Amino acid sequence: MAAYPQWKLGLIDSAWFGSPFEGRRGKEEAKKIGFDSVDLFVGFDPGRMSAAERSGYAAEVRAADLPVNSVVCTCLGLSDFNPAIRSYHIERARNVVDLATEFGASNLCFVPGEYMFQRRLVPAEGEWKLVVDATHEVGRHAAERGLELAIELLPFDYAFIRTLEDMERFLDAVKLKNVKATVDISHFWLMRIPPGALRRLDGRIAQVHVSDCDGVNHGDLPPGRGNTPFGEYMSAIRDAGFAGAASIELEFPPDLSQMRDWVAEAYGSTLRELKAVGVH
Repeated sequence: MAAYPQWKLGLIDSAWFGSPFEGRRGKEEAKKIGFDSVDLFVGFDPGRMSAAERSGYAAEVRAADLPVNSVVCTCLGLSDFNPAIRSYHIERARNVVDLATEFGASNLCFVPGEYMFQRRLVPAEGEWKLVVDATHEVGRHAAERGLELAIELLPFDYAFIRTLEDMERFLDAVKLKNVKATVDISHFWLMRIPPGALRRLDGRIAQVHVSDCDGVNHGDLPPGRGNTPFGEYMSAIRDAGFAGAASIELEFPPDLSQMRDWVAEAYGSTLRELKAVGVH
């Protein structure tokens, strides 16, 4: 097999939320399991933390001695027609960029959300432009700090970025070199975007998410529990020039007390897939 750039295998720390491993313990357990990096799911506003709260959070993250590759920021209010709401979401996103910089992350996984009112009330193109403009503003802030913004495609009816065409149109509209795509493999599978089509994102992939599903319903399952063709997608991502981290995203296991087993299973099955295509 040809020599390819090697990827890191990461874990998004939201996997531990609600389990006995939430917080510092989960990050330390991820290192014990063997993960190369961790992604931080930031559901709070770093700009509204006290100095003590921010220092405590930083200490918790650094205690595990795992590199932070990406910080996940869901920004569902970027198209809100209330200026106060929209401006707050932009401000919060900028604050998350600054937090990511503190940890030396390479990118901010950016989730723009969905059209309001099922596209029946507010003109869709107006909403689209608001999200593009907001992403451009946050993207410029990220570029000044040496970070990429990685836009996530969502497999839901009213998502702004739902198809590969949406992704290309969005990246072209934002017009910033550091604003690229997140390829969540199960999302692409749910939308039946063929692996071969990923050549259209050559040089424009900043982050990869790994989880499984049944091909119909959003799952965030450990790879091997569904029918996602990981080998085909990972090969296509590799051939599109990506070299970074593939981060496991897990949600809603049957029993939160068994989350450690769920994470370890996902680590093992994903590692096998990465090795099979020569990137780990």
